[in-house]
Amino acid sequence: MPVMINLTTAEHGGTSMQCGTHEGCGVNCTCGCPYTGMVEKGRVELIAAVEQRYPEEWLGFVIPPGEDEFAPEQGMLVVHSTDDNEVWDAISRVTQNQVVHVYYNGSLDRYLDWADQAA
Repeated sequence: MPVMINLTTAEHGGTSMQCGTHEGCGVNCTCGCPYTGMVEKGRVELIAAVEQRYPEEWLGFVIPPGEDEFAPEQGMLVVHSTDDNEVWDAISRVTQNQVVHVYYNGSLDRYLDWADQAA
């Protein structure tokens, strides 16, 4: 079972109990969702530090405003697992309109082995 932060509540990054309760939640909302509150609540950390804690695992982050969406340096880890299917399933439940970053944090050889088996 992956470790997952439930982003549909204010508990893990939002700033308001209304977080996730209406369709407008997302990048530009004012309900206090994790996307707009994760920095102020101290939920963002350097991705390099997270990578050291979870080698050879799939990582899923929500990327804060202002970060490069394609090569972020910081993010809020919401899920990690050795099983990519668990990570993708968890990421599919992230509050809509959030910027996510998912990748394998391991050796190229292991990734290529995975890719061969997935094909």
